[in-house]
Amino acid sequence: MNDIDRVLRDDARTALPDHGFSARVMAALPPRTLPRPWLHSALVFGSATLGCILAVALAPSGESLLQGFADLVQLKAWTPSAITALAISAALLVSAVVVAIESD
Repeated sequence: MNDIDRVLRDDARTALPDHGFSARVMAALPPRTLPRPWLHSALVFGSATLGCILAVALAPSGESLLQGFADLVQLKAWTPSAITALAISAALLVSAVVVAIESD
C-alpha cells in the first residue's frame, strides 16, 4: 500500500461534525407513512379476477373453457373458445409477472 492510500484511508476514518445538520434534515422530512403490503396483492388479485370474469362473460355462449384449451392443444388457436382460454391465461400471467416484479 503506498502513501496516498494510507493518507486517504486515515482521512476517511475521521468523522465530520455536522453541527445538527442531519437532525434538522430528518426533522424537515414529511412523516413516513407505513406501507400496506396487502394492498398491492389485493389490487393485483382483484384485477386478475375481474379480467377472468370479463373473459368468461364475454366469451361466446355455448362454448366451454375446457373446449378452448382442447382447441389450443389441437392447434386451433382462433376459435372463440381458444381465444377465451388465451385471454384468461394472459390475465393470470400478467398478474403473476406484476406480483413477481413488485415483491420485496
